[in-house]
Amino acid sequence: MPVNELPPNKHQERSMRTRALLLDAAVESLSEVGYAHASTADISDRAGVTRGAFLHHFHTRTELFAQTIEHLTARQRDAVQRGADTVSATTPPADALVALVSSMTAGELGRASVELYVAVRHDDDLRQQMLRVQHDLTHEVLAMATELIGARTSPDRLQGAFWMTINLVRGTIVDDMLGRNPAHRKEMLARWTDLAAVALAES
Repeated sequence: MPVNELPPNKHQERSMRTRALLLDAAVESLSEVGYAHASTADISDRAGVTRGAFLHHFHTRTELFAQTIEHLTARQRDAVQRGADTVSATTPPADALVALVSSMTAGELGRASVELYVAVRHDDDLRQQMLRVQHDLTHEVLAMATELIGARTSPDRLQGAFWMTINLVRGTIVDDMLGRNPAHRKEMLARWTDLAAVALAES
């Protein structure tokens, strides 16, 4: 075998690494410069790959972002699991709920998700894909919240507080994207945690 050729499994590993780098770079670009400016050139530069390598994996920008939707959601799912790992049986229900929901949308993951929601709203295929995978993820988080804290409150109270938390957290992302001091998000989440504790409490 020539020295510049890799065995099939090594070729596949390198190809998968390059693909992951491009998808991570797409998430980063969405977060930092927005969908309109997240060009294939910018994403290739961020990933440290050539234009040819980009085209080997994604023939069009649309194809890239279709895969980015799936990749972003997978990263959010991993972030939620890390958030769940910080929750114990002694964690107050409201703190546990806010930790789970906010972990899904923290930092660049949240900004990238908002950019995609807005950008694909007029593209039927991408919009349906985005709604499907995010719907599945959101209900997974609700199921996780139910498993972790459901025995300490009623199902109606938990679901009500969950959806209110989702909406508040999304609002803080937009607030942050409009230039609000990042400390404001932390303050709002702390205040909401106090309110969520009341919403979850049995009467």
